[in-house]
Amino acid sequence: MSWLDNLPMEPVNKLLNPIADSLGQGIGGIFYWIFQKTIQFKVLKEAEVQDLANKTAERLRKIPEENRDTSNRGLLMKTIEEAQYSISEDDLRTMFANLIASSADNRKNNLISPRFPTILSQLSGEDARLLQTIHNQPSSQLPLGFLELQFNDVNRGSRRLSTYLSLTSDNHILASIDANLDTLSSLGIIKVLDNTWLTASHYLKQYDLIENLLLSTQKISKNNMDGSVELNKGILRTTDFGINFLNCVL
Repeated sequence: MSWLDNLPMEPVNKLLNPIADSLGQGIGGIFYWIFQKTIQFKVLKEAEVQDLANKTAERLRKIPEENRDTSNRGLLMKTIEEAQYSISEDDLRTMFANLIASSADNRKNNLISPRFPTILSQLSGEDARLLQTIHNQPSSQLPLGFLELQFNDVNRGSRRLSTYLSLTSDNHILASIDANLDTLSSLGIIKVLDNTWLTASHYLKQYDLIENLLLSTQKISKNNMDGSVELNKGILRTTDFGINFLNCVL
C-alpha cells in the first residue's frame, strides 16, 4: 500500500462527490479519478475545479438524450486529464468544458482528433482569446500585414520593418500577435499567408488603414533613400483542421 493511500480523503470526497454526480456516470467517475490527488495536495484550486465541473455539467445537460455518447472513454479521459494543465485560465476552462461535452456528443465527436486535448493544453489565455476573435470573423479570416523595405537594388531584395498588425471586421486593432500566430500556425489551427490579400472593397480599405497605423505607431517614414516602404498584405485564415477544432471548443 502506498503512503498516499493513508492520507485523509474526506475533504476531497465532499468536494468531488457532488461534482461527479453532476457530471453523471462515466464522465463523473473519470473526473473524480483524475482530480482527487491534485485537489488533495492543493496542486489545483478547488474553485477552479468546481468552475470547470459546473461549466462541463451545464453543457452536458444541453445535449439531447439521443445524442449522448460516452463510449470513447479514452478520449474523454485524455481531455479531462489535459484540462489540469490549463485550469487556471477562465477562457481555457470554458474551452475544455466545451471539448469534454463535444466528446460526449455524437453530433460532434466524430470530428474530434486525439490531438485536440493536447493542442488545447498548449494554448495560453492570449492564444485562446485570439482564436475566439478569428472564429467570430466573417469566413473566420482577417486581413493583416507588415511593413517592409523593398530595396532599389533588386539584388538586395527586401527587409522586414515591423511586426504584424491585423484588423477585425469592426476595425478593432490586433497588434503584438506575432508570437501567438507562431504558436497557432505550428499547431495547424491557422495559416498566415504573406503577399496574398483579400480583394473585397472593405478589406482593401482595411489594408490602407493597417499601413497607416503601422507607419504611425512604428514611426517609420515612407521616404527612404534605399528603396520604397510598402505594406506586405496578408491573410490570417483558419485551416480546415482548425475549423473542426474551434467547432468543438467554442
